[in-house]
Amino acid sequence: MIPRLLRASLAMALLLAVFGCADRPSGPQLPPPRLASLVVVPASLNLAAGLQSPLRVEARDLAGTSVTDAALTWRSDAPAVAAVDTAGVVRAIAPGVARITANAVGVSGPLSALVTVTVTADAAGITAWRPARSGVSDVTFLGVWDDGAGTTYAVGQNGGLLRSRQDGPWEVVPLGTTETLVGVWGSSPTDIWLVGGAGLILRGDGTTFSRVNSGTSFTLLEVWGLAADDVYFAGDRGTILHWNGVAIESMASGVTDELWGIWGANSTTVFMAGNNGTILRFNGSTWTRQAVPEAAPFFDIWGTSAGNVFAVGVQGTIVRFDGVQWQRMTTPGAANLFALRGRAFNDVYAVGNNGATYHFDGNSWSALSIGIGSNLRAITLRGDGTLRLAGWYGTVITLRGAGAGIVSTVNISDPPLLSVYGAPQGPMFAVGFGGSVFRRSGTAWITERVPSANDLYGISGNSATDIIAVGDTGSILRYNGTTWRVDDSPTRLVLRSSWSSGGQHLIVGERGTILRSNGAGWTPQQSGTQRFLRAAWGTDPGNVFVVGDSGTVLRFDGGRWQPMVAPTQSRLRAIWGTSTTDVFAVGDSGTAIRFDGVSWQPLPKPTTRDLRALWGRGPTEVYAVGDSGTVVRFNGVSWQPVTAPWRSIVYALFGLPGTGAVAAVGEAGKIYESTDPAR
Repeated sequence: MIPRLLRASLAMALLLAVFGCADRPSGPQLPPPRLASLVVVPASLNLAAGLQSPLRVEARDLAGTSVTDAALTWRSDAPAVAAVDTAGVVRAIAPGVARITANAVGVSGPLSALVTVTVTADAAGITAWRPARSGVSDVTFLGVWDDGAGTTYAVGQNGGLLRSRQDGPWEVVPLGTTETLVGVWGSSPTDIWLVGGAGLILRGDGTTFSRVNSGTSFTLLEVWGLAADDVYFAGDRGTILHWNGVAIESMASGVTDELWGIWGANSTTVFMAGNNGTILRFNGSTWTRQAVPEAAPFFDIWGTSAGNVFAVGVQGTIVRFDGVQWQRMTTPGAANLFALRGRAFNDVYAVGNNGATYHFDGNSWSALSIGIGSNLRAITLRGDGTLRLAGWYGTVITLRGAGAGIVSTVNISDPPLLSVYGAPQGPMFAVGFGGSVFRRSGTAWITERVPSANDLYGISGNSATDIIAVGDTGSILRYNGTTWRVDDSPTRLVLRSSWSSGGQHLIVGERGTILRSNGAGWTPQQSGTQRFLRAAWGTDPGNVFVVGDSGTVLRFDGGRWQPMVAPTQSRLRAIWGTSTTDVFAVGDSGTAIRFDGVSWQPLPKPTTRDLRALWGRGPTEVYAVGDSGTVVRFNGVSWQPVTAPWRSIVYALFGLPGTGAVAAVGEAGKIYESTDPAR
């Protein structure tokens, strides 16, 4: 039997075992984690007065393991500018700069991290826009015809028919079809034929048109006639139709090639031209294929007589028929040619891609500069002796005079505009497809005469007398304050964007292309990537950022380009900033990231639409624009939608020099300007 005293001791020991160890660890005591590093994100912060934003802490121990419960204290050195609470939430009080410090106990003493907070005054931002350039139509014109009495018609994609009377404004004529229209011709001002996709034939008086049964579903590519009861139609698979005044009849062509052009001297001498070097001649009863010196596609045919006929085609090909045989002619270029017309045997014009306009003076062909690079597809002679050219993006141009003395006037042209730039106390330009350049004059935007160029994608400058525009196939144009000239380019690759500062220019583009110029020639730089580079921005020539496909971000430090780690694999299309510690980039599907001087951090997505441009009036008034009318503003904390009067794509933003207003350029040649009060 256990003695009473021993039993009491055992009971006490049991109680201590059960209850006395409640405050002790059941296993080995582990020391608290020792901090080795402390980082606060973002490293820099911009806030409008009245807003607040949390700071995020990244603490790690000696092993690099994240520590989530580090004890921190927070302090602001200017609480009247920006205050911080115990949870690290910064509240902007008044304009100025404050330094926020996070403190923690580390390995051998305190650890701290510093965040610079810039507080700006609250800005109302953009509240309204005005259409500065509305445009007429961005339809690609494929045919043009003048009735000789003062009215010109142009036809094109999606059932587009436009009309101008007596050099008046161009107006849309509704047709009730979305089929592409390729050809137009009339026997009189009130008897006009239109042809296009799926065998479409329309006939009308210039205002009202009715469908005529063609008997075919093949695309008709041209219509032309000798009289109201002698009209020919040409199209796919060697299709030839004829209107005899009563009905449309099918004719045997003997070929299966597409037929693009028609012209004839009389009812027993009619020619057609088409693919694979096809030229047919009609003798009044049958069509016969003629021998030609080229197997190239021919897109148009025209002449002054049965013994003087021209046909034009790809790579600058022009052949001439002298009544006996066809012979190749020497031409001044290799542009694809799509149409030709003339006033006489010694005054003939051929037009084609990139604004190519060739003139034949009876002896030789020479190239003319018409001041625009749009692809041209049709030409007509007007009753007053002037010529009208029509082409892509709703472009119509009038030529007056002859040969080298010709004067061109752009009547309408509405290409997509992809970039815009305004020099301080200087001119403002927008550039786009077709090598188009528009200049702001007063409050209007007018076509600027420039050397023929391919599509232009970017524009930037150092001053009013040092501006460059860049684009497709290595195109570089330079403006000296008076005129534009073509710069020799070391590449034929696509040049997508440019940035200028400190007397230097930087161009980025396809396959990792980077070109730099200090005003005398262009020097390629090693980018270290083959990815498409789409935009550049910097504070000075020795500190430049570039973004591109697959989340590519590069930085130039004055010596070489270095890749940067970005928190996205999305295509980045635009970059802009206020300093080296405040840089934004945006791209596909609403991707938005920001560089705080230390690292790139993701921002909340403001939209699921693609974002294509960035520009701002300060660190808390940054605007991004993109598809389907998207306009958003970043205020330092979040993106907020901005109401816009458009629903199309906007490709670029830039401030109007000296006003504080902003210009937005985009699809169909449209330009909008903000109308909020000047700042």
